[in-house]
Amino acid sequence: MIKKLKKYISVIFLNLVKYFISPFIKIDNNLVLFSSLNGSFVDNSKYLYLAIIKENNFKTFWVAHDKNTFKFLKDQNLPVLKIGYGMFFKALKAKFFVTTHNYQDVYYVKNKKTVVINLWHGTPLKKMGFDAKVDSKKFYLKEKLGLYEHKYIDYLCVASKHTIYAFESSFGIAKEKILPTGQPRNDILFKAKNDFNFAQSIKENVLSKLNIKSPKIALYAPTFRDKYICRVDLIKELKEIFKQNGVELVIKLHPLDKDIVYFKQPSIDIQELLIASDMLISDYSSVFFDYAILERPIILFLYDIKEYQIHRDGFYMDIEQLPFHKCYNTEQLKTTLQRLLRNTDTTKISEFADKFNRKGCSSCRIMKFMKKIANS
Repeated sequence: MIKKLKKYISVIFLNLVKYFISPFIKIDNNLVLFSSLNGSFVDNSKYLYLAIIKENNFKTFWVAHDKNTFKFLKDQNLPVLKIGYGMFFKALKAKFFVTTHNYQDVYYVKNKKTVVINLWHGTPLKKMGFDAKVDSKKFYLKEKLGLYEHKYIDYLCVASKHTIYAFESSFGIAKEKILPTGQPRNDILFKAKNDFNFAQSIKENVLSKLNIKSPKIALYAPTFRDKYICRVDLIKELKEIFKQNGVELVIKLHPLDKDIVYFKQPSIDIQELLIASDMLISDYSSVFFDYAILERPIILFLYDIKEYQIHRDGFYMDIEQLPFHKCYNTEQLKTTLQRLLRNTDTTKISEFADKFNRKGCSSCRIMKFMKKIANS
């Protein structure tokens, strides 16, 4: 509470200073500031940041919120700033803020001439924002108070044209602001799909880091649930089922999941875990949209689907029609796993991946778009 209060006071103070000095600040058309949720070095922002540095087309910095992230990037000789008063003038000079959540993850205030590019952090299955009661009350309240973050988005980059309608209604963003560029984080998955040696090197590295001896691994990556119900025993049962079938089950929980304290989380990028895994077990998470690119088996473990569907006001598509294996209890999961270990057909998964993930280099498309804005 005290931390939030300090932040609000800082924002008010910085906005006041900005009001008087921003007319005298000249925008640097080549300056791009990146961040993600709470400054963590992850997701679409991370992959576009690395791609831009490789191309060396812009002056690029990652904005870290904590000492560990700052030190990690410094040790990698990557350009990084620590969020705080010290970067105030640089923030006001930036042509672009690039984020996956809220522009204030980049900095507390921005120049009105700064272009906010939101890369988001997934493809929507569950209803969200103005489309879901669990979010809409908060969204409408923020809108009335003038605190609605998404109104500051100049461009929203999404995985494909087939999801534009969901973002349009859930965020109240004009269609022309939503760009079907594809997701930068999936560039590495397309590369892994087409380059066996590259994929194998990542898998070997992951197995080594996690000290896994089993040649087959599966990843369990469930979504966050707004209503908390302890699932420790259930997850332990899943691990045992996979172990009995000669498969190591790696657990990757949502960062906000309260059960996360009971399971040691792999400190490995989720995209690398996807590449290393022979199959994915998930539920209502957008992770399966990404994993489908690899054309490997996907199991949706939907043990609480009725409750979840009511709580989130449904889904943007019929989950029963998705081309994956659906299991509603552990016995079905066990049977499905044994069947998949004998035989796998991923034809329909390939068609699904092609529809919901724009092929090619997503980072390249976004960089090209940014150059056009910078030079206009």
